[in-house]
Parts: sequence; C-alpha cells; structure tokens
Amino acid sequence: MRVRTLSLSLAIVVILATLVPASVGAQAPNTYTSIIVTDVLSGAPVVGGIFVTDLRVSITNSATPQVGIMGVEIWLPFDSAIVTVDDYDDNPANGTQVEIKNGFFDGSLVIGANEVIIGAMPPTAPTDCTAAGACVHVALSHTGGSGPVTNKAGVIATISWAALAVGSPAIGIAVVPPGVPPGSVLSDSDGLPITINSTSVPTIAVIDAGTINGIVHRQGTQTDDAGTALVALAVGDGVAATGATAADGSFSLAVPLGSTYIVNASYAGYLQSQKSSIYVVGATVNIGTTTLVGGDVNSDNCINILDIVSIIGKFGMTGLPATDPEDINDDGTINILDLTIAAGNFTRCGPTTWAP
Repeated sequence: MRVRTLSLSLAIVVILATLVPASVGAQAPNTYTSIIVTDVLSGAPVVGGIFVTDLRVSITNSATPQVGIMGVEIWLPFDSAIVTVDDYDDNPANGTQVEIKNGFFDGSLVIGANEVIIGAMPPTAPTDCTAAGACVHVALSHTGGSGPVTNKAGVIATISWAALAVGSPAIGIAVVPPGVPPGSVLSDSDGLPITINSTSVPTIAVIDAGTINGIVHRQGTQTDDAGTALVALAVGDGVAATGATAADGSFSLAVPLGSTYIVNASYAGYLQSQKSSIYVVGATVNIGTTTLVGGDVNSDNCINILDIVSIIGKFGMTGLPATDPEDINDDGTINILDLTIAAGNFTRCGPTTWAP
C-alpha cells in the first residue's frame, strides 16, 4: 500500500507541475509598441501663438520571432475650439496637412492619409474623433528600405498647433481593442494588426499670451534691419517663442505669462546680443533697443584674425547674396566698409549686452 501511495503522490506532483507557470517573467510580452505625442518642442501654447509637437512610434522585440511594423495609421482627436492645426504646405486646395517625417521608416514613404478633419467625420473615423468633432489622421507605410521595423523609435509626423483660446486642447490618441475597427493601427507585413501596448500624450494648457517687444539694429546697415532672428527662452523650459525683425528692426514675441525669459538676437556676420531676466507678468514688456556688433564671419561668437582673413579673402567681390557673412552690411559688395566694421570690433565676443 505504501508503494501505491507514493506512486499516486508522484503522479499528482507531475500533473501540478505542468499546470504551474515556469516563472512570472514569462508573462511579459516579447514585443512592446507605443505611440507618443511629445511635449511642446518649440513655440508656446499661448493664445495667438504656434507650438509644435512630434508624433512618434516605437517598437522593441526581446525574443524571436520578431514582429515588425510595416504600416501605421493614427487618429488624434483634439478640441478645435482651443487649437487648430497650422497647415504644413499652406495650400488650402489640398486641405490642412501635417508634416510627414521619415524618422521611423527608412524606405520611400507611401502616404495613405494626411488630413485634419474638423466637423463631420467619415465612417472610418473612430468614435473618439466623432465625439471630439476634430481629428488629425495620418496613415503611411514604406517601400524598399529595411522592410518591417522591428526595433526602433522615430518620428512619423510633426504637427504645428495654432492656439485659439484658453483651455486644454484635449489632444488624444484614438485606440480601440484589436479587431474592433476603426481606430489607430500598427500593421505587420502580412496586413495583420500589432497590439499597441501604450500611448502617451502630454498635458498641455493654452494660456493667455504676454508680449516681449523690442528693436534690433545692425551695425553698418543703413536702411533695412529686417531678418534678425529672435528667440525667447523660458528659464528652465527651453524655447518659448521665435521671430524675426521687420525692416525697421522691431519685433514682437508672444510668450506665456508668469515666466522669466532670455531673449537672444542673431544675424549672420554679427555677434549675438542677449537680454536676460525678463519677467513677463503683464500684457507687454518692452526691452528696448540693441545694436548687433558686426565682424563675426565664422559664427564662433568672437571677432578675431580668422574673420579678418575671411573678409580679405573675398575683398572686392560683388553681386553677393545677403546671406554671405563676409558682406557684413549686406550691400552686395565686400569692401572697406565690411573690413572696417570687423577691424573696429577686433577681439570682441558675444553675446553682447542689450544696448543701443
């Protein structure tokens, strides 16, 4: 009897062993995918302003056989009372579009959809888009290249948002369970959907704008101060606004209220000028006038013998574009006027203080 009991016990143990998972880790997926709307990359979410986000896709495989993404279709609902999409190609005839990027696929892109729909939705739109009444819709694949993407993260589109009113733009990613169309889809080369494991969208709030005004002149320029680049940097947050001067040197940058900013002015052939500790609490802050110092031909933010030699090397040349840094005063000719400006500022470095 004892032998029979031991045999029965051993059989039970064997059966139970086949029912218990080998380890908890075996439950983790071998393939992991995500769709991400990035945080604001440039500009600022202020009323009347433009801000930019990227749309990214990623996939990783930790075991074989590996799953590869061959096609992507994504729907992004948003609140069109708060934001709209700034048309990438500025061509109303073909509808509003976003900028499709080749950052995820490495072959020749095949674009099935690139549209911004506001109002009535097509039957193929997911319910999230129908409820929101506004959606970005992109669909793309590629030919050639390395084929299905198995381990990569990259940008498939860049979206420029125009802020219309204060509030949350409610940007989302419409995802439905596998096999329940319509919605965002990642597809393999057999046309089968790949599970979307995670999605991520930033918390963005459009707020009222403040304005930083000022004037930038350029040394040696007689009549036209247009085209100087301006950047407003929020301390601790990066680029908040960009712009350029008008012909009279004036500029206006829309920035979020309640932050401290640094404004930088730059132009080819000149030292940068910078204004720090600009605290914007009211509607408008005027930071006054600055004059850029000429002679920095090689854009290292110092004027030295390298710049002088570059000007001498092109001395007497005419018919040059305004972008030529040796033609400091943009009169189309490299002559004694340009050489004098550089020589007079020899050994100076930037950024210079914000002053006339």
